[in-house]
Amino acid sequence: MTRSKTIKIFLFSFSIIFFSSAELSNLISAAKSGNSFNESEYYGSDKEWVESRLASMTLREKIAQMIISYSNGYLQDENSQEFGRLRLLTEDEKIGGFIFFKGSSVEECKLINRLQEFSETPLLMSADFERGTKMRLDDGSLFPNNMALGATRNADLAYQMGFQIAKECRAIGIHQNYAPVMDINNNPDNPIINVRSFGEDPGLVSELGSAMIKGLQDGGIIATAKHFPGHGDTDIDSHSDLPVLNFSRERLDNLELIPFKNAVTAGVRSVMIAHLSLPSVDDEPFLPASLSSKIIDGILIKEMGFKGLVVTDALNMAGVVKHFTAEEVALKCVNAGVDLILMPQGESKTISAIENAVNSGSISEERINESVRKILKAKSWLKLDQNKYTDPNNVPAAVNSEKEKQISSQIADESITLVINKDDVIPFKNSSEKKCLVVSLNNGNEKANSDYFVSYFEKNNSFKESFLYDISGEVTNPNEIISDAANSDIIIIPVYAKVKIKTGSVGLPSSQLSLINSLTATGKKVVVISFGNPYLIQGFPDVDSYICAYADAESSITSAVNALNGIIKFKGKLPVSISQEFKYGYGITN
Repeated sequence: MTRSKTIKIFLFSFSIIFFSSAELSNLISAAKSGNSFNESEYYGSDKEWVESRLASMTLREKIAQMIISYSNGYLQDENSQEFGRLRLLTEDEKIGGFIFFKGSSVEECKLINRLQEFSETPLLMSADFERGTKMRLDDGSLFPNNMALGATRNADLAYQMGFQIAKECRAIGIHQNYAPVMDINNNPDNPIINVRSFGEDPGLVSELGSAMIKGLQDGGIIATAKHFPGHGDTDIDSHSDLPVLNFSRERLDNLELIPFKNAVTAGVRSVMIAHLSLPSVDDEPFLPASLSSKIIDGILIKEMGFKGLVVTDALNMAGVVKHFTAEEVALKCVNAGVDLILMPQGESKTISAIENAVNSGSISEERINESVRKILKAKSWLKLDQNKYTDPNNVPAAVNSEKEKQISSQIADESITLVINKDDVIPFKNSSEKKCLVVSLNNGNEKANSDYFVSYFEKNNSFKESFLYDISGEVTNPNEIISDAANSDIIIIPVYAKVKIKTGSVGLPSSQLSLINSLTATGKKVVVISFGNPYLIQGFPDVDSYICAYADAESSITSAVNALNGIIKFKGKLPVSISQEFKYGYGITN
């Protein structure tokens, strides 16, 4: 336990730089209008380059264009085994591109340039930057989660966030962002979507998702609507097993598919297919949507008229590998209508399986050409046929800029949602003679941003004294904490319940829930702030105040503390129903 005395209040202020109201109105109106895109404008490609590049490739090289492998974005010893793998895949197998995970912006840029040197056909580089480049990079930008945007109801901010992420992507050398999440989170027990979704309402998800798509693509990046046909009503993480959704087709049409239909109409250039089973559409045992021709070719391509790139979710996930071999996955991908085969279990093995199928006549070469043409058109739209390199010297100015911080702060300010406020305990008043106990709770999935909360809170509150417990995982000293609570006037509990793959839950350990309820029973004023999963209130309904911040980005923490102190007003509205009492659209404003 650490103890510290608060000595001053710092008033946080900022200014937001807006697009002109007319520009933003036009942008968002276009996203909402549902006007179909013009196909030639959509591809914007040099047809001569596309056809000449296609004609120059062997069958194996064409198949390789459909393969997206993986890498971390750090500079590597060129004599290392890992660098040798990347070079072989690029130079010898001639795969289509890579997805990048951990890294730093300048090093990733340099590595991308090096790999582009090895490739005759420009590589398509991708990443999961759902809420900013720092989601993967050491030094990138970080916005609040999509659910925070849902709480703002502000499509202008979704556009600006997408546009800013795109600028950073292009500076680094990333061309395709696997975002936005278009899933409707209508299952409180969903262990993997949760705050990654804009909310539970298909109209809200459609509006904000379409605005973000437009922002990303106006910034020169391929946006990717995911996880088709909808991963929001699952209670299984597809990283761990195959979710089975026993929904009727009518239910899908009236709910899950709505945001994807709007994304296609708005001109999204890529759609990612989920590893989940829909027996009402395709009853082949254990077959995920990502390998289903009835779902991909039947619904997405033929019914919805999608003409862009179809990409699988990562093919190293248990929802696939538990049930099919790499060779089976390869053939099912092609037959289903997939263009980009993401992270297959064995790139060369996958290419060979498809090549053998074409040579045997079970898959036509024209089917391969169809996907490769789309891939080359996308690369031409990105202007990679003109210049496939980026300048590392330009990266520091583009990444985590002041503009990004301003947008992130505005999203956070407008998102903070006050759900419970008994006796108007919030904002804090007359606290200079009061003592405060801070009990920081992390569900243990990964490192929480609790250090930043403590630092910012201690600089910006007027309590006479503040005491801190920082707990990750199980609570081992509840009696000590409850004893300290007796000497405090206010108890503040920042909670970090974050989405993390393969954990099976985004809730809190039972010992943490028990501690919150025990502290509430002391009769002291208890304020809980959720910097993640908003549904947690179901486990401690008697607290005096409950605040949803939806993310533990620095901007979200800053805005939550400022709202506690009355520096900014509470503006957010729940984008999901978090209990029988607190429904979608609820929020106390001041």
